[in-house]
Parts: sequence; C-alpha cells; structure tokens
Amino acid sequence: MASNIKTGWQVLLVAVWINFSETIRWMLYSKSKFEALYQSKGMTLPNGPVNLVLWVIWGVVIACFVFVLARRLSLLHATVLSWLAAFVTTWIILWNFDILPLDMLWVVVPLSVFEIFIAALISVKLQGHDSGKKR
Repeated sequence: MASNIKTGWQVLLVAVWINFSETIRWMLYSKSKFEALYQSKGMTLPNGPVNLVLWVIWGVVIACFVFVLARRLSLLHATVLSWLAAFVTTWIILWNFDILPLDMLWVVVPLSVFEIFIAALISVKLQGHDSGKKR
C-alpha cells in the first residue's frame, strides 16, 4: 500500500509539472496562434471548462506514461519515446484536422522536448534510478 501511495505522489508531481508547463506555454505563446487560426477558418477555439479538464487529464495520462517509461528505460529513451507519443502524435492529429498553426512549431518543439525531459528526470530521480542505465 505504501508503494502505491509513493507511486501516486510521484506521478502527481510529474503531472503537476506537465500541466504547469503546458499552461504557461499556452497562455504566453500558443493560445494567440490557435485563436488566430481558428478565427481565420470561421471557427471558435474550444476553451470551456470541459476542454480544460480534458487537457488536465491528458497531462496526467502523459505523466503516467513518462513515469512507466522512466522506470524501465534510460532518461534519454524515456524522454524521446514520451515526447513522440505525447506531442508528435498530437501535432499530427491537429495537422490532419487542419487546425495546427505550423508556424508555432519552431518554438513549441524545443519547449515540449524540455518539458518531457524534465518530467522524465523528475520520474527518474523520484524513483531513485541511475538515469544513464537501462533497467
């Protein structure tokens, strides 16, 4: 039971980091890009409470994924696989729906890699693993 509580707190800390990082990036950079794109298409950006809750859930799911990968892989591998699963697939989906402002990727790609690297680093450190070794 104590192990489950410890794991829960570790995942929660990673989820808080991911959601904090996403919120800051959204407010300071991405929101205006998405609003402009949606407006140019005659659409309204979904930004209600349900949408916000879904993004928090997305952050928690990604935190769980990062946590599990960081337990089994090196820091580098956990970072790369988590980033590919979380961000690249999201951007492909948004691009497929023609609702991805491509001009923002030059900023959000490095920020998202940094975000996932820190999330994986937190996971590795909280789990007490050597970040350079495969497990």
